[in-house]
Amino acid sequence: MMLLHRRKDPQEQLQQSLQRQKTWLEKLLARFRPGQILALSFLIVILIGALLLSMPFANQNGGKTFLDHLFTAVSAVCVTGLSTVTVAEQYTLFGKIVMIFLMEIGGLGLMMFVALVMMLNRQKMSMQEKRMFATASGKAGYDNVPHYIKRIFTYTAVFEGIGFLLLSIRFTKDFGTARGLFYALFTAVSAFTNAGFDPFATDSLVRYARDPLVSLTVMGLITVGGLGFVVWFELHDFLERRHKGEKYLCFEHLSVHARIVLKASLCLFLSGTLIFLILEWNNPLTIGEESFAYKLLIAAFQSVTLRTAGFATVAMGKCTKASILAMCFFMIIGGSPGGTAGGLKTTTAVIVASGIRHTLRDDQEQPHLLKRSITRDLLFKASSLVFLYLGFLFLGLVLLLITDGSHVETSALIFEEVSAIATVGLTAGITGTMSVPGRIILMILMYIGRIGPFVIISIFGRSEEGKRSHLKYPPCDIMIG
Repeated sequence: MMLLHRRKDPQEQLQQSLQRQKTWLEKLLARFRPGQILALSFLIVILIGALLLSMPFANQNGGKTFLDHLFTAVSAVCVTGLSTVTVAEQYTLFGKIVMIFLMEIGGLGLMMFVALVMMLNRQKMSMQEKRMFATASGKAGYDNVPHYIKRIFTYTAVFEGIGFLLLSIRFTKDFGTARGLFYALFTAVSAFTNAGFDPFATDSLVRYARDPLVSLTVMGLITVGGLGFVVWFELHDFLERRHKGEKYLCFEHLSVHARIVLKASLCLFLSGTLIFLILEWNNPLTIGEESFAYKLLIAAFQSVTLRTAGFATVAMGKCTKASILAMCFFMIIGGSPGGTAGGLKTTTAVIVASGIRHTLRDDQEQPHLLKRSITRDLLFKASSLVFLYLGFLFLGLVLLLITDGSHVETSALIFEEVSAIATVGLTAGITGTMSVPGRIILMILMYIGRIGPFVIISIFGRSEEGKRSHLKYPPCDIMIG
């Protein structure tokens, strides 16, 4: 008996072809906001990393608690660099490889790797997914997101590869071929992601304080990671156009964002170097006994590493109290958006400073910067970010004074918590001596600093959808100041 098959209607075939089963990410986005997913993704990586680091074959020495490994995992994923253990002495080769993956994922974000897997599988992104990945990568707009993500991974590989080759020259000589190559890879990843972990020492890069090759290479990696991918993409395209014959192009043809980032980064680098030189010039415990050339190299390195890197070529605990407090200012500002750095970001600081200048001048015109007006919404958002950062810092300091204030100096606690929330990783040498509650507070501050205060607030905030936005209220008359 022959079975007759009904031929499908062409319109029905078209509808079925247009229907696509939702991916797991789209289903997740239907239930949670992008900020919540980003926060959850970092938590998942942290927990997996802590479990792997706590395995016996990941440790050379016993006696460490799960909290120690959790602290290290939080610090690596949040690309900070604070640690209650010495990575060089505590973890085996396997443990250090885990650290490399944690720093890489933490620096770029888990969502970037999810996007990479989707692209490798030739899976087309929906608009919801593009929005998610654009948010995770700091991209403005949702156009050409896959190409943008590919460029991020390409630039990461190029910069880390160059750093690896340069560091290999010194490390293979000092540690042998195999170990030197691994140390070069670990340090290159750690520097580019601004994590600040080193795989071979207990005192960071102090032994290489007078080594221009190591110091300048690490400084370069920190800088390129902290400037942000958006700026590097724009600089590459700018130079490519110049190479093709567009000779009329100049610095002013770059976007306002790129110009602000480059100018602010240069000003912070120069001022940080000068301030460190002045405050530490006669300090015999840091640079007091060095020649002028080495003083300049060491001061320049500290100025760069304050941009959320965590490496050091002098012992931070031996710096003067004036230096400690001055360094807190630079750590809070941090690097630039769209990169691996933390902190308030250079653009935020510049916008708030422009708003303050506008207020002090009592200028009736709209605030402006580089011949471009600053919208009220942008100024309000930047000011809110500063307020939230300072609020978390104040709350963290109060809690740390309660938990550890009896045996740790206040200046050291301030330095430590600023280093944590700005994801810098520099330490005054007190991390390992802090109490369990104090370490938990530092982990929370690192987590807040990595995903951002706005994301933290949005996790617990209510959705604005459905609210009546057409309502307007009369202005209030309130005295301030």
